[in-house]
Order: sequence, then C-alpha cells, then structure tokens
Amino acid sequence: MENWGLAQATPAVLPAPHSASLCMGMWRNWIFFCGISGFALSGGWAEEEKAFLYSPLAEAPEWRLLDSYQGMIQREDFFARCRSVFDPSGALAKYLSVDDEGVRVFRDIAKTELLYFLRWAGSKGQEGSRTVSFCLPDPEKPLRGQVICLDPGHIGGDWADIEERTFRIGRDRPVVEGELNLKTCKLLEKRFRDAGAKVVWTHDGFSPTTGLRPNDLYPEAIQYLLQDFGSRRLPRYSMNGLIRWNAELLFYRSAEIQARARRVNEELRPDFTICLHYNAAPWGRPGRPSLTSVSRLVVFSHGAYTSSELVYDDQKFHLLRKLLENSTPEELDLGAAIGEQFQKKWGFPPENYGGSGYASPSGMSPYVWHRNLIANRLFRGPVIFVEGPYMNDRTTYAWIQAGEYEGTRNIGGRERQNIFREYADRVADGVLERFRTLSSRSTAFTNYSP
Repeated sequence: MENWGLAQATPAVLPAPHSASLCMGMWRNWIFFCGISGFALSGGWAEEEKAFLYSPLAEAPEWRLLDSYQGMIQREDFFARCRSVFDPSGALAKYLSVDDEGVRVFRDIAKTELLYFLRWAGSKGQEGSRTVSFCLPDPEKPLRGQVICLDPGHIGGDWADIEERTFRIGRDRPVVEGELNLKTCKLLEKRFRDAGAKVVWTHDGFSPTTGLRPNDLYPEAIQYLLQDFGSRRLPRYSMNGLIRWNAELLFYRSAEIQARARRVNEELRPDFTICLHYNAAPWGRPGRPSLTSVSRLVVFSHGAYTSSELVYDDQKFHLLRKLLENSTPEELDLGAAIGEQFQKKWGFPPENYGGSGYASPSGMSPYVWHRNLIANRLFRGPVIFVEGPYMNDRTTYAWIQAGEYEGTRNIGGRERQNIFREYADRVADGVLERFRTLSSRSTAFTNYSP
C-alpha cells in the first residue's frame, strides 16, 4: 500500500538509536520545558542550521561508491535522464555546477560545500564500456540464470496494527496487507522457480528484518517531532502518544526498509527486485472502516525526486547512484509488461498521479509511473514496485474474504481463481512474457555492479 501523510524525506540529525530507556526522563523534561517556553513547538529547531541533513535513520552517504562511474556518462545523457526520470521539476539544478569537464554536486544552494565531482565521458564516449550480462532466452526456462528478489510489502502478523495496514468489518476476517503480500509472493516464487530463476527474499515471514524496535527509536522520534512541528499534519494524540506514533513510524517505514536494503545490496545481490503490495483507498475511521467501488493499479519505477527531498544529502546521493546505475530501462520494460497483463486480464484502470507533485508519468505505459519511494531508492538494481488492487474495493474485499479456494468461484459476476493466484499470475505472466520476447538481452546493471 502506498505511504500517505509522511514525506519520504524529513530532516534528521539523529542520536544513536540505542539509548531510549536512559534518555526518556531527560527528553520528557525537555519537551515540557520547551512547551512552556514555546521554543520547540514554534519551529525553532527546524530553522537551526544543520551540519548534515539526512532522511530519518539514514546512513551517511558513501560518495566514493560513485567513483566507478567516473567518465562513464556524457553530459547530454546525464541531463536527459534528469529531465525524463529523476528530476522532472528541475530542483536538482540549484545544487549543481556544470562545465565541460563534469558536474559538481553541492550540499547547499549557495554552492559553498562540495559533496561530489563527476567527470563526463570523453568526446567519443566511454559509456557502455562497463561489463554487461547477456542471456539468450530458453523457451522452456525463460528465467534461467536470473536471480529475482521478492519483497512482500510490510511486516504483518503482530505488527499489522502498528503499521496501520489492517482493517476489519463486523465479524469478517481481518484484512492484513502484510499477510496478503506474503501469500501472493509465495505463489509468485513458484512461477519464477518453474521458469528457471533463483528466487531470494528480503523476508518470508511476519518477523521484522531490523533488530530495532519502536522503543529503541524514542530519541529519534522526539527529534523528528520537534523539527517543523507546526507545518505538518499529525494525529490528535497527547505528546507522549505523538512520540510513540513517530517511533513506530520510524520503525516500520525507515528502520525496516533500510534493513531489507542492506540485505539486498550486501547479501542477495539480485538481478532485479519485485516489491509487491496491495493498495487501498482511504477507509475512514479506524473503528468504522468503509468500502469503496473503485480499484486502480500502478507500477512504480524509481524517479521523480521532489525539491523538498533534494534538500537532504542522502537523497542527492541516491539520485546520482540510481541515475548512473541505469536500471531505469529494465524497470520500465518489466513494469510495462506487468501493466499490460493487468489491463488484458483484469481491466482495472491505472492510477493517475498527474498534478500530484511527487510522481511523474513514465511515457512507457499508463500503468507505470516514476516515484521516489524508500525501497526503490535504497535497493540497488532494477526495482519493480507493484501496487495491486484496492483491498477495500467492494469486489476485491469479497474476493479477499473468499480466501485461498481451489478452482474458480463467482466473484463480482465473473468466474475467478482466488485473488492470490490471479495477482501472482498477472505479475509472473508479465515478467515471463518480457523475457520470452527478447531475442537477446543486455542491461547496464548486473548483480556485480557497485
């Protein structure tokens, strides 16, 4: 399900996330003092000049990891990718200084603090000299030799309520997105294995990947809460409730996805990753969820950074890394193939984020949009982020309630297999069709890329 409410990037210069129990008394006293003085809640901390600006819990960027791309891209190609994919609003330009030699990336718009210098390829162009992988499709095993990572969205289980990814109507069985994602991915795994792929997982159960827990993140939650407090919409909780809510948010959205990213990048090293989710329309009050009569589908390719995100050093770094990695063509090809299956077999219309300010059309398929999400930003290599049908659409809800039945049943006036099987088949059919139709395949990204 898409993330609502919290911006993808938020200012954070955070203390080490392991001392919450020792600090809580001090922090509570400080909040009380700041509340009386009016300093913290008036945004005083938010306006303070920071030495480093990172997203919540983000690791400091290792700019040296971009060194292998030196002299590998021409100036025209760099800015073409910025305009079409990564920076359609032109916000990055404020931080760049460009000449015939290369591009300098600065921390600040005054361009006083240099972060990185990237040298252009020579006039004859060296781009493409990187070692690439070729594979000829096998009609029987079209995915032979491919390492595919599955990332079932969210955690589910005991954590579903904290994640706010579950609802229940009356005495019906609860709808828990983390569980739906996992069931669908297990069927998808079989389809991919049968087609010859090696399948790896970011997680395959209901336990968090990160070793951190919400209680460990109270200091970070307080710091986040005090920054830009007046301009953000927050739940109507007590101050302690807000701190807890922020700690939980940092746990399941930042710490968990960052832990999965470390596993993907350092251990699994797949050829591409599929992040699979079910979506939902706003379902009203927690105690009285409501159903809707619409369902749409979308596939996200990485891109469309916003000006508010590019304030932060780690966001600039990841934009450059993903741009130079050049996994976008693979994401668009696979995303469009999956979108075609959605249209042919389900007929649900695509999402339309026109005018949203945080997503841009891919131009490849009406189902594929560029968006800067935490997972497709941090996971290296091509990431196909699939948002399935709305869980609280009336027809889809009945389909979910029917469970994992065998054969077909009449759902919404049509004979259907269970929703997990059909969703997995739509994704698998798109991927397999894409590989079968390629007489040869070459990608700039391999699982040995830096």
